Amino acid sequence: MKRSELKANAREQLRGNWLWAVGLCLVGAIMASLTSSFSIGILGGMVLYGVTYTFLAWADGKKIENIFSAMFSGFTSRKFLPTLLTSLLVDIFISLWTILLIIPGIVKGYSYSMAPYIVKDLAEAGKDIAPTEAINKSRKLMDGHKGELFLLDLSFIGWAILATIPLGLGWLWLTPYYQATKANYYRQLAGDQFKKTIEA
Repeated sequence: MKRSELKANAREQLRGNWLWAVGLCLVGAIMASLTSSFSIGILGGMVLYGVTYTFLAWADGKKIENIFSAMFSGFTSRKFLPTLLTSLLVDIFISLWTILLIIPGIVKGYSYSMAPYIVKDLAEAGKDIAPTEAINKSRKLMDGHKGELFLLDLSFIGWAILATIPLGLGWLWLTPYYQATKANYYRQLAGDQFKKTIEA
């Protein structure tokens, strides 16, 4: 799984869609901040999961035209409870690990990093999702791959520095680029193993 290929795929998916992707990330961040202010971060996390779901849909070749339906896709009937519980539990678990020591918190962050994508796949396959199911599946999926994702993140350091120089405006373009790359990383790593529809 080459980082250059993941990034090239992300750029190809964003070609002709940059403004839409920037708008999704920007409005999503604003809405997440506003909803977090009166929900202790819970609803804000769900909005950010919706943004993540949208980039995975793009990685799968789907197009979503409405920014608001995209960012609030975690609030749909089948995804609502799993999105709520998974986002909340991930935050709690990582916070508890970080309280112990910073490094374990970072490691667990990478262990649980695929949970949002797994929630989307499982929900759209029509499966009932237990509260910690996506977290546990993410942990197993990332066994032996946490360093790989860490190196992928490090490959964006140069871009992050450049994005910060013009008053941080470069992050408007870097954020969707990173989101698209990470969604492609998940799909290549997980394949369709969580997308299998329940047999009647």
